[in-house]
Amino acid sequence: MTATTGFTGIGAALKLGDAGGPEVFNAIGNTTSFSIEQTADQVDATHLQSTSGFREYKQGFKAASVSFEGHFDPDNSTQSDATGIMAAFAAGAARNFKADFSAADNNGVGAPTTDPVCSFSGVMTQLSINTAEGMVTYTGQISLSSAPTWGAT
Repeated sequence: MTATTGFTGIGAALKLGDAGGPEVFNAIGNTTSFSIEQTADQVDATHLQSTSGFREYKQGFKAASVSFEGHFDPDNSTQSDATGIMAAFAAGAARNFKADFSAADNNGVGAPTTDPVCSFSGVMTQLSINTAEGMVTYTGQISLSSAPTWGAT
């Protein structure tokens, strides 16, 4: 049986840039999960000479977003209304982010070494603070303003 070449998310981090020069990226505190989603519009390219009996499609405009969630702590600078995700949402301006997998797999031997960091710019389009029995949590969404890029840092 072939062993998996995948890795665990333990140690992965979603990071928010501080807009400084040089820009410093800090892990958004208490993040429990995040996902990068890319989609493309479906453009119908069927024409009268499409004799296969099936419609033909081309890829149209693309969109990407990052959804994330975690345990809420407004005292954490990466979540605060002064410098964190609450400030990014309130400002409505594009910010730089990184999804960093370089320390994933609990910094183990399975952490990726080829292009482990996804960098992107986007605006916070959703932020919710959720209260129920248990931990107070946050959920957020970043709508990307351009294509995400993968690299070493």
